[in-house]
Amino acid sequence: MLRRLKAAQTLDANVDVFKRYLPYHESDHIICQALMLYAGGSCLEDMAMLQQDQALLKILGAERTPDPTTSGDFLRRFVPRGKLESLRAGIDEVQETMWKNPKRWSWSRKRKRKPLAVLHLDGHLEQTSSTREGADFNYKGKWSYSVLVASLADGECVGLRLRGGNVRSSDGAAELLDDVLPRLLKQFETVLVLADSDYDRADLRHACEGHGCYFAFVGRETPDRPAIAEQPRVWRSFQTRAKRAAAEREAKPSFKRRKKKRNRRKRRARQRGYKELKLARQAVAETEGPGGTRIIIRRQILDVSKGKSPQREMWKEVRYRYVVTNLPSSWSAEDVIDETYKRCDQENIMAGLHTGIAAWRMPVAQLRGNAAWLEIARLAWNLGKWTAQLALPKEVTRWEWKRFRRAFVDIPAQVIRTARQLRVRVLGTHRYINEFLSAHACLQV
Repeated sequence: MLRRLKAAQTLDANVDVFKRYLPYHESDHIICQALMLYAGGSCLEDMAMLQQDQALLKILGAERTPDPTTSGDFLRRFVPRGKLESLRAGIDEVQETMWKNPKRWSWSRKRKRKPLAVLHLDGHLEQTSSTREGADFNYKGKWSYSVLVASLADGECVGLRLRGGNVRSSDGAAELLDDVLPRLLKQFETVLVLADSDYDRADLRHACEGHGCYFAFVGRETPDRPAIAEQPRVWRSFQTRAKRAAAEREAKPSFKRRKKKRNRRKRRARQRGYKELKLARQAVAETEGPGGTRIIIRRQILDVSKGKSPQREMWKEVRYRYVVTNLPSSWSAEDVIDETYKRCDQENIMAGLHTGIAAWRMPVAQLRGNAAWLEIARLAWNLGKWTAQLALPKEVTRWEWKRFRRAFVDIPAQVIRTARQLRVRVLGTHRYINEFLSAHACLQV
């Protein structure tokens, strides 16, 4: 995959942190650290795993790989101004090369822009040690970093920004959009930006509109919005995507209802008189917001009960949820809500960046050095997604990293070097051997 994308040449052309190459180039360090994370390493010391694996060195065509202490020094070289930006530009260029590959679009072999890209924004807090530069106390009082994550709906990561832990999740998101949206608009006709309520702010809306893109943010509970929601208007009944899908399954003739197990948690909560909330019904309406935006209002009627039976109190409670968007009227209110709450899948991406490739480890003391580590982790993460998009079955893009690594990375094989060839004998009883061989044939340079 890296040879196909010419990643080494692209990275060497953009990144310049060495005065002399004895013997490694910048691309050697970047690719080796990315492969270490891709193969399951979790810290710089795991670079020794690549050094001592003779079979892997034969496959890579290398005599040796950088030492763990050398790799730490390499990350610290990105502290001077402009070095980190050059690394980010190089990885972005590799990603854009991937986007130009027509095999990425299963519906067309022609190089034309895809109609819509869905971009998710969210933040992640990672507690770290007291010696880390640039960290700060978060709202929980923990010394931590805050990472701003921008990813596509298919799981591909397009931007990571490292900040101190005392900032809002949405701080710096407008600047990130100014970097990411022009890149996406080269390959897509338009972009839809999704985010939670902390991103419902004017600078982000202006950033999206300035690039001609759409946004759909979960609305804040501002002082004036409850009064707007309670104004008389036409309400339509609404059901979530999960309930609609369940209703479709139940409507099939072959459907057979399964007996549910007893809910022991609910039973114990009622015995102790805890407060219980149950969603009775939902309705949706729409009103005009400032600047020509649309405010989608979802009214939730809750059945609330509290106390021990037979003296259990019961009453109704009304709550409102908002979505602020500039999507055209061709998108119904129900469509906007469905699309907005698909952003919750980004939590799986951030969990994968933590448990799958150890992106949040922050191995050095310098802020910009750890930001460089994040960019290399982004390359490692995207390698798996690109491989799945180009050469593997479609469902592989949804797999967790643990399953992906066991299926297509940790494969028992024998590496044999002859006089003129390098042969790899793969164990034929591997579960995904057919998919692995077809992917290898597809990705051959």
